[in-house]
Amino acid sequence: MKNSLLALTLGLSLPVNAQNNPKNNIQIVKIKVVTDSPLSDLDTIFITGSNDQIGQWNGRGIPFIRKDSLNWLLNFRSQDSAFSYKLTLGSWQKEALLDEVGSNRDLGGWIGIDTIFHCDYFGPAEKIIDGQISGYHETLQSPIDPDGVIPRRRMWVWSPYDFRKNESKSGFDILLMSDGQNVIDPTSSTYGVDWAVDEAIISLIDSNIIDRNILVVALDCSKNGDYRRLEYGPGDLGDATTKYLTKTIIPFVLDNYPVHGDMGNIPKIFFAGSSMGGVLGFRLATEYQEIFDGVMSFSPAVFVDAGGGLKVDALTPWADRGYKKPASPFYIDNGGPGLESQLQPGIDLLLTTLDSIGLVENKDYLWVKDPASYHGERGWRERFPSAFSWVFNSSKD
Repeated sequence: MKNSLLALTLGLSLPVNAQNNPKNNIQIVKIKVVTDSPLSDLDTIFITGSNDQIGQWNGRGIPFIRKDSLNWLLNFRSQDSAFSYKLTLGSWQKEALLDEVGSNRDLGGWIGIDTIFHCDYFGPAEKIIDGQISGYHETLQSPIDPDGVIPRRRMWVWSPYDFRKNESKSGFDILLMSDGQNVIDPTSSTYGVDWAVDEAIISLIDSNIIDRNILVVALDCSKNGDYRRLEYGPGDLGDATTKYLTKTIIPFVLDNYPVHGDMGNIPKIFFAGSSMGGVLGFRLATEYQEIFDGVMSFSPAVFVDAGGGLKVDALTPWADRGYKKPASPFYIDNGGPGLESQLQPGIDLLLTTLDSIGLVENKDYLWVKDPASYHGERGWRERFPSAFSWVFNSSKD
């Protein structure tokens, strides 16, 4: 069993003691599970997770109530305002694989949650590979940071075809992405589900929705969650990361890949990232407007008060810089359940501020809410094609 916290994706530890939030006393956690087939009369579904109340990951926390042969319900007052959890039949040999999540990743819960899951499998956790690699890709070690701050890491370079053999006369536009291990290869993705950016771009080109070849350049994140948060968020290390991407990575790509084509075309440069990678996107959009022709921030954690002295606040530094308008077009989205709900208040602040500084929704920026989508690669995979097509085509205006 992978004993990680809700913050694995975000890079934060999120549980907050009940005494810090008096609303704990009146807010209930409600989780419903619908199984595809009836469970045995001897079976019971349990929640287990990151605090003593739900078993400290012992596989057998609070039991659900069986409503009928297929429906199970759990209501309880949570001692923490936020927690991470999984569902089992009482042991880690019978862990739930939930249809909505599609992997054995930890789930995010909080006081007031009211959600439903569907489940057709209970068994040992396994990494289920969902997807494949399409097109051409190569991996290499990223160039050395001249400042010696950002460590080298695996860098993915992808295009619809092998540009080493068939260089494009018209060149490529560039899509820079964070969390490269999750972008095109499901076998390297944390939970076996990739963004399927490769299939999405090929489909958009084949459908004439976008009319340029795209070179995807994606760097792996740090394997240390806290370090990832610092690299992608505001602060000294975050500043070093944005400088590394804009002053080292992009020039390296421009100098070493056939992006200009035979005609010497100037490529457009886009960025996409999610969660803390979405924060990185927001920072690049508002601090390096002159470089980017469009930015996509999926489920960005721009303002999250995580408790315990840990928080992400990318909005205050933006205010300190005078609310500089972000690169346009700027795409922002979020899901609904789990961690997505915890991110929404900060996103609401961002959207309100964009309006207040004169940006026009659906022109300068696009906001998309997907209320059924969970925080993870599956949701970002589903939203990426429409997000990129909007940003790409809006950048022509």
